[in-house]
Amino acid sequence: MRAEIIATGSELLSGGVVDTNSVFLAEELLEIGIETSFKTIVGDDEKDMEDAVRTARERVDIILVTGGIGPTEDDITRKALARVLKKRLVLSDDALKAVKAVFKAKGKEYPGANDRQALIPAGARLLRNPVGVAPGFMLVEDGKFVAVLPGVPAEMQAMFRESLRPAIEEHFGGKAVIRRKVLHTCGLSESKVNELIQDILKQKRPAVGLTAGETGVDIRIVAHEGSGARSRSTIERTEADIRKKLGDSVYGVDGQEMEEVVGALLTQRKRTLAVAESCTGGLISGRFTNIAGSSAYFERGVVVYSNAAKTELLGVPADLIERHGAVSREVAKVMARGIREQSKTDLGLSVTGIAGPSGGSPEKPVGLVYIALASPDGVKADEHRFLGTRGQVRQRTAQMAMDMVRRYLIA
Repeated sequence: MRAEIIATGSELLSGGVVDTNSVFLAEELLEIGIETSFKTIVGDDEKDMEDAVRTARERVDIILVTGGIGPTEDDITRKALARVLKKRLVLSDDALKAVKAVFKAKGKEYPGANDRQALIPAGARLLRNPVGVAPGFMLVEDGKFVAVLPGVPAEMQAMFRESLRPAIEEHFGGKAVIRRKVLHTCGLSESKVNELIQDILKQKRPAVGLTAGETGVDIRIVAHEGSGARSRSTIERTEADIRKKLGDSVYGVDGQEMEEVVGALLTQRKRTLAVAESCTGGLISGRFTNIAGSSAYFERGVVVYSNAAKTELLGVPADLIERHGAVSREVAKVMARGIREQSKTDLGLSVTGIAGPSGGSPEKPVGLVYIALASPDGVKADEHRFLGTRGQVRQRTAQMAMDMVRRYLIA
């Protein structure tokens, strides 16, 4: 069972608006056993829309169109679809009543131009819009399931969940159940992950794929079985195999952020943390304090950007900075020890580095970062060399710093 999502609107092609509708629909379809094979974006051109629908009818079983059903001239979805399907557009009394009811409920005068939103192809079934004006519609023609939804994300999502998803499940009878899981990793390159789980990636079922992001590599597991229980079992078995090969490099699943994972570990182990930041400029502290309840384990964060601040606030000796430089293993260790002693926490975390784009040298290039962790067991400092823009270096530094805390807590 294959689907295609067609998103309409010139604003989606210009980059002014991001197509989040297709992401939502692909995820929802996957939950009911339907894989999205194609996503197409079409501007406000009737001929282009006709071509997109014709192409979709040749290659998939389900076609979902979002947008282009408003009351203006550039809302071309109805006309294009009707022409391709060789259907007349008819004024639906139920649709017209629904459109007028929205204006009446808001106490607004009804503009006649909105009659256009009550036009649907002959034989189509109306889809109620529970949170907006434009109704959608669906029909089956020549064995192809076609549905049209509003382009406004909130309206589209509500309509899909209330009306369209049940209709799709009823029509196709839930022939398969697809389940998926995403494992998040830190500290390994995409090529290294590929090398370590190469045999698993070669399997046909379940499907396993990699996505490299700014702060790590995600591993997607998609199981397509005859029942939910079998799909879950397949995913659990594959996840266990991956974790066995990657070990502690897997830190979370299904959207878990590193700060959530570390925060939970600090809470479980009744440990407290303070952070001293230089090149990240408060980024690590900000991520920790984004988590509700972080005051239970996060004591403080200080930004010591200048050499003077490192000396005044953390007690880093000026001559140490003079000898080794602010970006050095030695300074990072004193920073971590200093913030731990001043805050009286169990752990003290520090980062110092060169985020760029300037400030580097042959000996200390842009992207060089030292991360240190002070604990009851002593002080440890690691050297890292990150590639990317200034923002990417800072984000990767923050992620790796939190990961250093995580690995200490689970050791």
